[in-house]
Amino acid sequence: MPPQAPSSSAATTPPAGTSRASAFTMRAVARMSRARWFIFLRRVYQYQNGPRSDLGSNPFNSPGWLALELGVIVAQMLITTVVVVSSPKERPAWPLRLWVAAYNVGNVLSLPLLFWRHRHSSAAGRGDDPEMHGASDALRNSSYLMNKARAFLELFFAMWFVMGNVWVFDARLGSFHRAPRLYALCIGLLSWNAIVYSLPFLLFLLLCCFVPVVGYALGYNMNSASIGRGASDEQLAALPRWRFKEPDVPRDREHDDQIIYQCTHWLRLWSLL
Repeated sequence: MPPQAPSSSAATTPPAGTSRASAFTMRAVARMSRARWFIFLRRVYQYQNGPRSDLGSNPFNSPGWLALELGVIVAQMLITTVVVVSSPKERPAWPLRLWVAAYNVGNVLSLPLLFWRHRHSSAAGRGDDPEMHGASDALRNSSYLMNKARAFLELFFAMWFVMGNVWVFDARLGSFHRAPRLYALCIGLLSWNAIVYSLPFLLFLLLCCFVPVVGYALGYNMNSASIGRGASDEQLAALPRWRFKEPDVPRDREHDDQIIYQCTHWLRLWSLL
């Protein structure tokens, strides 16, 4: 007796390991799409690239982001001060101490702007308070001045970044062995600022390239899932479940057809009125 070919249902059934891996990947992607950091990144990208009519509050003025910026600025000031003080005998070819001191000055000037952004976001959140209407004109004037100061500070950091790349990565003099700590500090600062400057491009790669590819491969729209946070997977799993079952009561087909005929007849008459 010749061997029979396996049935199509058995041939197309995926292995148990593959199905478990796919389910695990789907749960991981679903949790990532509802994570706070992913929703925040979507808000940042929409705020930077969306139409002006759809812009909401600035996500960079949220309390969590402002606290993160303050922590980064204070940490950078402490690290640069400690490294400069602990390396008095290092003699770099370029004036790297002046370059690091200028970066610290820029960080110090960033603190008043950070405080103003905190006050500005708090005042915007209390816009319906009657006591805030009298101070709206003064707040508008201060916003213009602080935005100008912020633009000049960003220009200063851009020039600082260009000069740092020229001085640090100039290999003609070969003075890295003469000031290893200062050069390591400068390379770290330049790397951090390069990541900050490339943040819009990284968001583009994540939200416009990586997310659509993953969503197409898994059949799951991560962008629509991140619009509303919704319930977590644990909360959905804890909900009670009921299975639908057809009742055993016999049905009168003629009676059902008569009801359907009467309904359609009255609907037809109503449409002619």
